[in-house]
Amino acid sequence: MTDKVRHILSLSGGKDSTALAIYMRDRVPEMEYVFCDTGKELKETYDYLQKIEAYLGKKIVILNSDMDFDHWLEMYGGYLPSPQARWCTRMLKIVPFERYVGDDAIFSYIGIRADENREGYISAKTNIKPIYPFKRME
Repeated sequence: MTDKVRHILSLSGGKDSTALAIYMRDRVPEMEYVFCDTGKELKETYDYLQKIEAYLGKKIVILNSDMDFDHWLEMYGGYLPSPQARWCTRMLKIVPFERYVGDDAIFSYIGIRADENREGYISAKTNIKPIYPFKRME
């Protein structure tokens, strides 16, 4: 692990992560932006990410799993992901994100709002510290 701490914000293509990216843009100039691609995104999602990139003035790094959605769907017996079976989040988002991060010390910025009663992604890796700027704005 290096002494340098990286700041990473994962964009989902939704309103909360986009609002957080816009909010954090000038607050953390060294912020890295990533998007975990499931391989089943709409063309409009990529168009939207290009617009966000232009506003942020930084490249959004696209992260991919070694295997695509269809592979994992088959591996999980054709069962679609759900709140009870979150294989899509684990295999197509968490695993690629943790591979990208490696062993670096990370502040991971998450766009969960103060009115949401949940924590979101908590890594088992001790080098990844979640930061919830909108939860602190209660």
